[in-house]
Order: sequence, then structure tokens, then C-alpha cells
Amino acid sequence: MKNKLTLSKQCAIRQHKGQYRKNNKTPYWHHLRDVVNNLEMMGIKDESILCAGWLHDSIEDTSFDYDDVSKFFGKKIAQIVSDLTKETRLPKNQQEQNYLKQLSKSSWQSKVVKFADILANVSDLKNSELNQKQKIIQVKYKIKYLGVIKSGIVENKNKIPNLFEAQNSLNSVFEQYGQRKITLF
Repeated sequence: MKNKLTLSKQCAIRQHKGQYRKNNKTPYWHHLRDVVNNLEMMGIKDESILCAGWLHDSIEDTSFDYDDVSKFFGKKIAQIVSDLTKETRLPKNQQEQNYLKQLSKSSWQSKVVKFADILANVSDLKNSELNQKQKIIQVKYKIKYLGVIKSGIVENKNKIPNLFEAQNSLNSVFEQYGQRKITLF
């Protein structure tokens, strides 16, 4: 029998089939793989967190909903994924305000997945067809999320063995876009 991590990977690849990153070349599931790789690089071994890394965009971007995630992977994983899901039916500005509040109230597990997601997204900007100015705007956009999740990450740094390495990786990318370094601890 397959474990939850293998099943979440297969499910995510299936759910995002036919979806591509903004460059219209890279299959979307590559982003999900990068998020999980970032979590593993941070020393995360918790299966629920790693599964949520694979599934974190499922509710927002596919037909898979909270009930599906809960049914197949359990309420803990469904809650992490839900914490990382924007309410896309709202107007864009209200959507962002609600999302920032939602992230601030979320569990440390949700926040560490978001951190891995931010790292994956800014690292992938090199493959984007955006110009340098647009890439800088994207990086600044992600910094807002970091501000909201930082305390949850710092308070649980003992559960994230390689947080310093992840911080250095993120700062290395930020440096490419003229952004100041962040310090988590």
C-alpha cells in the first residue's frame, strides 16, 4: 500500500494536469515538487506538512475541494491546505486582505509550507518572462507574506532544523532583485 506522501504527490500531479507556470512551458506540478523539496531542505520530516506541500494549491486551482482533501488525506492536511487557499470569489483587494489575516492566524505548519512556497516562487522568477521591474514587484509582493508568517516560523524554529539554510537561500534570491536581506531569528 502506498503511503500518504506518495498518494498526495500523485493526486497533485493528476489534479494540476494541463496547468503550466506563467511561462506556459513548465508543468505546474514542478512548482509543487519545488515546495516539497524546500520543506525537505529545511529538515521537515512530518508527513502531513510534506503532503500539504504537494496539495497546497489544490483547493484554489483545481476541482479538488476541502472535503476531498479531508476525505483522502485527513483533516490536519486539509486544514493546512485550507489555510493556504485564497478566497478567489472576493474582489482582488479584499481577497488579499483576507488572505493576510488568514495566514497570520494559521498554524506554524501552514506557515512553513507558505515559506517553502515563497522560496519556490521567487527562485523560479529566473524562468519567468517578466521583465526585471516586474520581477522586483513580485518579490516585494512576497515580502508581505513573509511579514505575516515570520512570527509563527520563529516561534517554531526548533521544529525547522535547517531554517538558517532556507533563510540564506531566500536572501540569495532577494539579493538578485535588489531586496534587503530578511532575518528570521
